[in-house]
Amino acid sequence: MWFAISEAGMDPVSRLTNTLLAGGRGRSGVEVGPDQIRVQMGGFKLTVPRASIRSASRSQENVRGTYGVHSRSGRWLVNGSPDGLVELTIEPPCYTGRKPVSLFTRGKVNALTLSLADPDGIIAALQPPGQR
Repeated sequence: MWFAISEAGMDPVSRLTNTLLAGGRGRSGVEVGPDQIRVQMGGFKLTVPRASIRSASRSQENVRGTYGVHSRSGRWLVNGSPDGLVELTIEPPCYTGRKPVSLFTRGKVNALTLSLADPDGIIAALQPPGQR
């Protein structure tokens, strides 16, 4: 299943930059598979084993004025909008690849907040079997 990153709040310059970095409509999102999820926005790509996702819930975090990919102390934000936010708690943590967006270091990921066009859909898709 594919869940698109919402770009509803992104300004035109950020939208163009995201598109030039291989992101943009139809290419920025989360692919939920049976064993893993894959997150992609621009040059940021992350694969998370489904078994490592401890929770998926709506987030009320205030991210107004912030678009793109950001991290602080293992908490990552991947957004194109301040709305439709979903937070994933990841344990054991996973790591980013050595890409420009992570300053060529392997960044630890133990929480991931995403702006999604269908936040409730991904939360339902990530529930363990029998709880959907």
